Amino acid sequence: MVISESPINYEVEIKSEELKSMLRACYQCSSCTSVCPVRRYSKYNPRKIIHNYLFDYEVTEDDLTACLTCGLCLEVCPQKIDFPEFIRLSREQHGVNADLFAHHNIFNIMQVFMNEMTDSGMKFDYEGELDRESSIAYFPGCIDLYDKFLDLKETSFHQIGQSAINVINKTGVKPNLLSLKCCGHDAYWTGDMDAYDQVREYNTKVIKDSGISTLVVSCAECYYSFMDLYNLDGVKIQHIAHFIEERQEKLQFNGEATTLTYHDPCRLGRFMNEYESPRNVLKATGASIKELSLNKQFTKCCGVSAWLRCDDTSRAIMLRKLQEATQAVGEEGTLGVACSKCYAHLNCVLEDKKPQHDFKIKVKELGMIVDERSSSK
Repeated sequence: MVISESPINYEVEIKSEELKSMLRACYQCSSCTSVCPVRRYSKYNPRKIIHNYLFDYEVTEDDLTACLTCGLCLEVCPQKIDFPEFIRLSREQHGVNADLFAHHNIFNIMQVFMNEMTDSGMKFDYEGELDRESSIAYFPGCIDLYDKFLDLKETSFHQIGQSAINVINKTGVKPNLLSLKCCGHDAYWTGDMDAYDQVREYNTKVIKDSGISTLVVSCAECYYSFMDLYNLDGVKIQHIAHFIEERQEKLQFNGEATTLTYHDPCRLGRFMNEYESPRNVLKATGASIKELSLNKQFTKCCGVSAWLRCDDTSRAIMLRKLQEATQAVGEEGTLGVACSKCYAHLNCVLEDKKPQHDFKIKVKELGMIVDERSSSK
């Protein structure tokens, strides 16, 4: 989808009455702007965008694409203006310029490829005990694509899935490794509803035809999408943190004392109100958690959403997150995350060829931490 012939800013000329109705309760208190992660490093102004849209002033491409849709503005808004949903619907109405996607738009292209060129889901190569007849299934998400297209030498995305299967096996479960397409989160949040509807229809059929009762995922965006956007009645959706929390008595933790901090993913935290399960799991491993200065519902986003606009502002947000983590647990500490995208973005900064800061802190995905610190009882 392309909103203009050029990536230069454009003016949204057609103002939708449906979208205006979402904004009319705004009384311009500026709470949204005061907490916006993007505003901290740019002139981005949600309050002004709302004002301009309501009164038919200029709304630009930058206004609609710079938003992280992280939901922090909605968290503090006294009128509960759903600014992220306004942005999503605006993108659906006006489209998003392909030039604004990170990594040469490869992940969006892969979404289209999955829909148009293949009649099956993604294939995976994991070690472990699997059972195609199991009522409990695991889906790793798009992580193997990250290994193929992200130039990170010291970060293994495949290991997220391998660690999850290792831990699931340690609890005595042999999962069905489900071959699905991308959950469609990014297509949904960039307004490409054709692509999103296609993957949702395909995945829904595969999940229901499989006969499973539980689907376990490692990515916060997959969890949110399957739980909130799909209609999967009769199928229990679990983030890997939920699965481990339910079965932690079947695991033997090594008991080694360690201190780490934890970053709440937007989609798992603010969108799904899940803050405690990841912390409970990390504490069960014997870890002591030192909280970031901003945590739980007030956590700042990792810096990029739906692979859209990974720019200097995004990098500044990521750098700040790593600085806060270092302040919490020291230079040799660990920052735990419960989302494949957060893991990707923050490790991308750590491996930057031209680092703005020589960070020593490690960023680890929750399932990987549990795998490292556990064995079967």
